[in-house]
Amino acid sequence: MPTLASVATAPKIGLAWLVRLRWLAIAGQIAITALAVLVLRVSLPLLLVAALISLTALTNLALALWLSNGEPSSLALFAVLVLDALTLTGLLLSAGGASNPFSVFYLVHVALAALLLAPRRAWLVAGLTSLTFGSLFVLPSHPIDPHAMHMHHGASTLHLQGMWLAYSLAAGFVVHFVSRVASALHAREEELFELQRSAVRHEKLVSLSTLAAGAAHELGTPLGTIALVAKELEHGLALAGNRAELKQDAQLIRREVDRCREILQQMAARSGAGPGEMLGLISVHGVEQAVSESLGAGARHVAFEHNGSYDELVAPQRLLVQVLANLVRNALDAQRESGNAEPVRVVTHVEAERAAFEVLDLGAGMAPATLARVGEPFFTTKPAGRGLGLGVFLARAFAEQMGGTLTLTARAGGGTVVRLSVPRDLLERRSYS
Repeated sequence: MPTLASVATAPKIGLAWLVRLRWLAIAGQIAITALAVLVLRVSLPLLLVAALISLTALTNLALALWLSNGEPSSLALFAVLVLDALTLTGLLLSAGGASNPFSVFYLVHVALAALLLAPRRAWLVAGLTSLTFGSLFVLPSHPIDPHAMHMHHGASTLHLQGMWLAYSLAAGFVVHFVSRVASALHAREEELFELQRSAVRHEKLVSLSTLAAGAAHELGTPLGTIALVAKELEHGLALAGNRAELKQDAQLIRREVDRCREILQQMAARSGAGPGEMLGLISVHGVEQAVSESLGAGARHVAFEHNGSYDELVAPQRLLVQVLANLVRNALDAQRESGNAEPVRVVTHVEAERAAFEVLDLGAGMAPATLARVGEPFFTTKPAGRGLGLGVFLARAFAEQMGGTLTLTARAGGGTVVRLSVPRDLLERRSYS
């Protein structure tokens, strides 16, 4: 996902497209001028026409250079559209004035203004083009043979004024409706941006790594004190001689303190952001062995398979193991509830670009509506007290942070397939991201 700094602003996007359209307009003006002079034998003030087209080309070249080096504003867009409207007026006056049928191209400037500018400036452009169109009736223009301009019907002054009125009304409608559409699209972009910000805040809120870090910070000192006192108590009871039961209690306190510390580390790992864990080269066998150790007695009901072309990958081992262990525990729970004694299969595919881990169970499966919701924070299909509904959510967060995916699909014969896919070399991916 691109960062906000890498996204071009609306004026820059608008000017980039306007530069392209102006180059196309310059080419069209040259072609039409050549057609009128060489084919239709129309007499034109070529020096004035060439000067106006050259002015458009020079300003467009300057705009292109500005776009490559700077960040334009919406005021620049407004100025360019005003200049183009005045340039078009000069070209029309040099080729028949109001009788020139290409006067309808004023609408192009109005439409662009409605799309690229704020409504107030769009209305200013519309008013300006209406005035410049009206000026064609009063300013002196270069006369052209009406037959050459496909006006052999002899357009009257009333007809030309009707064209002006029709244009003004059409320009008003274009500004109104296109501005409304542009405003709606802008509001939609703002809503999407707010949704993205809300998602980031929500992810931070539910991130257990923050909880684990805070708990470790708050509990680290008292746990250390308890461990020290328990050790001193155990040493003193050993010197006393006949205090076996109290000595066992002191040893139990120390074991429980160590267990609390281990739980805090696991909470940080399961949250998808381990405390300072570095990427490293790990083997598939090492991952499978670590998952088995994390599962404890449940590892007897898990069958590991490896079908890939590679045996190693670059990833954070602790995080990957914890995510896989959570997914396997869910599969074991689902299969246990269905009464199926078959082992849960964990199939690993490590290829040149991707590493995929599939967890396949033969449980009762999930309905499509349930599959669509699995992965939402605090949504669980387990009985109350058996889970918080964060395992799949954190696994998906881990996959997205690593540039991978997590998918859940129903098996044809019953059960569920959970597929975790990540880049095989995360160091190489991050060097190009």
